[in-house]
Amino acid sequence: MQQTETYQLNLIETSDTFSPEPLNENMEKVEAKFAGLDQADAALNSRVTVLEGHKIAVGSYTGGGSQAYTVQVGFRPRAVIIQQATHIGDCFMATAAGGCVTLTDTGFALKGGEMLNNGSRYNYIAIG
Repeated sequence: MQQTETYQLNLIETSDTFSPEPLNENMEKVEAKFAGLDQADAALNSRVTVLEGHKIAVGSYTGGGSQAYTVQVGFRPRAVIIQQATHIGDCFMATAAGGCVTLTDTGFALKGGEMLNNGSRYNYIAIG
């Protein structure tokens, strides 16, 4: 009787005398593999659940001068990093309500100041 290369399952040949034993051995091997997959699946689900608890949004907006502006990211950020697109190296980080940036349940609000220069483009990263 031959066996498969990867899982060593029994290959019943036409010349073999019929016996349920090789079939039962195959089923035991398959079940053992499925049991290992169930454990791996549970571990993967646990990791995905943890990752889903952490969110990140990346985007940009254009300042409108002194007008307040709200950026929606779909979750309450823990921190927001804002950088004017044309001034590499200068950035602003908000981690709590107050100042010119207020964290909201769905994003962040800009009240004015240097994060809203008229016509300037700003890039942001919101981390939840």
